[in-house]
Amino acid sequence: MSKLAAAKPCAGCGHTEFTRDFLATAGDILCLQCGMVQIENPIVSEVQFGESSSGAATVQGAMVGADQARVYNMRNSLESREQTLMNARQKIKLLAAAMRIPEYIHESAHGWFKLALVQNFVQGRRSQNVIAACLYVACRHEKTPHLLIDFSSRLQISVYSLGATYLKLVRALQIQRLPLADPSLFIQHFAERLDFAEHTAKVCRDATKIAQRMSSDWIYEGRRPAGIAGACLLLAARMNNFRRSHSEIVAVARVGEETLQKRLNEFKNTSSALLSVLAFRESAPTHDSQPPSFHKNRSIESKIEELLRQRSRTLQNGVGLCGGQKAEEREARNDELLKAVLLGGDIKEEDLEIALDRILQGQKKTLDISLYRTPAQIQNEEDLRKQIDLNRPRNLVPNNPTTSQILAKVRDEEIINTDDEDEEVLNIKLNDEEKQQKERIWIALNHDFLIAQEKKRLKIEADELTGNTSGQPRKRRKIKDADSLLDDAAVANAINLIGEGGRTISPAENAKQMLQKKSFSRKINYSSIGDLFNE
Repeated sequence: MSKLAAAKPCAGCGHTEFTRDFLATAGDILCLQCGMVQIENPIVSEVQFGESSSGAATVQGAMVGADQARVYNMRNSLESREQTLMNARQKIKLLAAAMRIPEYIHESAHGWFKLALVQNFVQGRRSQNVIAACLYVACRHEKTPHLLIDFSSRLQISVYSLGATYLKLVRALQIQRLPLADPSLFIQHFAERLDFAEHTAKVCRDATKIAQRMSSDWIYEGRRPAGIAGACLLLAARMNNFRRSHSEIVAVARVGEETLQKRLNEFKNTSSALLSVLAFRESAPTHDSQPPSFHKNRSIESKIEELLRQRSRTLQNGVGLCGGQKAEEREARNDELLKAVLLGGDIKEEDLEIALDRILQGQKKTLDISLYRTPAQIQNEEDLRKQIDLNRPRNLVPNNPTTSQILAKVRDEEIINTDDEDEEVLNIKLNDEEKQQKERIWIALNHDFLIAQEKKRLKIEADELTGNTSGQPRKRRKIKDADSLLDDAAVANAINLIGEGGRTISPAENAKQMLQKKSFSRKINYSSIGDLFNE
């Protein structure tokens, strides 16, 4: 036994010297004074060296990583988890090279993939989706100009499935402080693809300043960064006399044309949009504008106020007819309900019940009118119905005109007259010049088909002149009708059943005649054949 020193004294006697029991299989650590077991089944953490049969020094033990399930056996056979990590590293490296992502970012993405593997997030999902999501998370942390749709287009997968995987990854790994993408990061990336040549830096500088003004005017919040960057680049291109259409910006920024137009409309309502190009470049930032939602709510409120004013004017004009105070109270309640619905406020339960009662009362009044009718009203309705039935023509179907009668009434002459006032009707008929122009257009559209048909016709004529019939298709043999075949077989059977003298032959005689034509067989009882049909 060897003496060991421990930081903690013995729990039984307080002695500080211990020894390892090498005779026991577990290798327990015992107290030298009282023999109490201090540590059971200890794990050896120190590095020990040994000597192989050839005399070389070897390290005893093995390394077990935090994400490994068992010891690496060093026999060229990797564990499934290690193979997954190696394949993921290779795929991340290839995707990062295709997307021009630096090496330190795809190393960070591999770390995110390790965490996802520990959380069993990879199981049951496509590896390329998880790899792209991890790489996008790393790019967001490093604030690079890469969009999620760039990864989906590179991998040829749906951006919606990739976005769902990204959101689930963020939720599974509890990534809470993921930085928001700055739209100014995408301006340089988009400008390089719009071909501004040597003016790229100037356009990017103007677009960045527009983006800063949008940030001050509360247009950044809640908007996609690609849409903000696309709108800024479109305005900056117009400021530098570059004609870039909405479709070109949409193709580069990967946003909808309506989204791009909304960003432009929101910037139009700011104070910076009123400045000229020179004043915008040289002037200091003006005062900040209100958020777009503020302007939207104010416009809704103005519409509501105008509607309420119209209703009040209508109420004042018809106070004497509707009943005065009750009509005013009813209209006031309607106005409150209208405000609550349009502004998204809370609706009182009492007001809702009053409105429902009013609707039910109106329906009940209509129902009462239909139910409580006098006998005279009912009799008048029945008389009117009988009068309509008497005037209705009988036998409608035989009296309907036939097709020949309808066609006989159609005029053969031209329906279009020169004195017609409808321009579309007059322009239906083409003159000679328009006919020739339409014919030329049709020939130009069907040029290839007409040439192919003409070549086929000339080849058939040449084959007929030379007698070459090898290329002609064979005629398929006609198959007789099934009914005619059945009729022929029935006629043949009837003829066979007619004997000499025109008499018919019974089935028994027919069977005997058939057997007589054959050689005599010992295996057939000919007498019993005749008895078969006699029964």
